Amino acid sequence: MDNMDFRLLRALLALITERSVTRAANLLAVGQPALSQTLGKLRKHFNDPLLVRTRGGMVPTDRARELEQSARAILAEYDRMISPADGFDPATSRRRFVVSIPEYAEHMLMPPLLERLRRESPDIRIEVRPPQPARAIEQLEAGDLDLRIAWLLAPTPTLRSMPLFQDQVVCLASRAHPTIQGSLTVDDFLGCPHVRPLGTGRPTTAVVLDEALSRERRKIDRPFLVENFLTIPAIVARTDMLATLPRMLARPFATQYELQLLEVPLRLPRIRYAAYWHERSQKDPGSRWLRTMLQQAARTLS
Repeated sequence: MDNMDFRLLRALLALITERSVTRAANLLAVGQPALSQTLGKLRKHFNDPLLVRTRGGMVPTDRARELEQSARAILAEYDRMISPADGFDPATSRRRFVVSIPEYAEHMLMPPLLERLRRESPDIRIEVRPPQPARAIEQLEAGDLDLRIAWLLAPTPTLRSMPLFQDQVVCLASRAHPTIQGSLTVDDFLGCPHVRPLGTGRPTTAVVLDEALSRERRKIDRPFLVENFLTIPAIVARTDMLATLPRMLARPFATQYELQLLEVPLRLPRIRYAAYWHERSQKDPGSRWLRTMLQQAARTLS
C-alpha cells in the first residue's frame, strides 16, 4: 500500500466502529487532536470524508463501509503473521480482551473474574461492552469481540460455545404489598403493574415471559421500563409493582430491600448463560485462557 501503514488502518477501523473521534482515541490510547489529524490524512488519502456528521452523530460513508471489510482482512492477516504460536503468558501479557455481556451476567461474572485476574494477570485488561445482538456474529468474525456472553434461545450453529451458569426466573414484590402475600396466581401476576430493565434490545427474560403468557392468551399490560436493573428493587419495595428477575440477583435484593421472593406462576425455561466465540479464536492461547478463567468464575456462582 503506497503511503499507508497499519496504524492508519487501525485508526480507520476504530473511527468507523466507534463513530466518534473521542471514543476512538480512547480505544487507541492516543490523544483526540492526534486522531483528528489522522482522520484528515485518511480523508485526503481516500479522497472521501469517511465520517459525516448527522443529527444522530457521525456515520460512515459508503466508501468507508467498503474500506472497512478490506482493512479488517488485511489487519487480521498481519496479526496472524506476527503473533507467536504459543507466546501467551497471562502473568506478563498486556493483552486486551473485548467481551459483550448483558448487565445481569456482568454483575455476576465480572467480580470473581477480575478478582482472580488482578492476582494472577495484573497487566491484562478486560473491556466489557453492551450487547449488540444484530451485529454480534459480524463482531466476532471481524475480531472486534473476543467473546459474547448471552442467554440465547436459538444459538448460532456456526459459533463455538461453552455453558457458564444456569439460573431461574422469579418474581419480586414488596413485603408490604397490598394484595400479594406469600404466593402468586396468574391473575395476581397480571393484576399488578410490572417494572422491567430496558437493556439493549429485548432481554431474553422478557421474551420467555411474554411467550409463556401468549400461550395462555394473556399479556403484561404496558410495563414500566427503567435503564438500570439495580434501581428495580428500590422501586418494587416502595410501590405495588412486580418485577421478574433471575433468582441469583433477586435473592440478595429481597433481603436488602424487604421484598418477597415468589415463584412465577408460569412454565418458564431455565436461564442458561453461555460464552460464544468464532472459530478463528478456537486455538488462540490467550482466548483459551480467557475461556478457562470465565468457567472458573462461573463455578463460584453455584
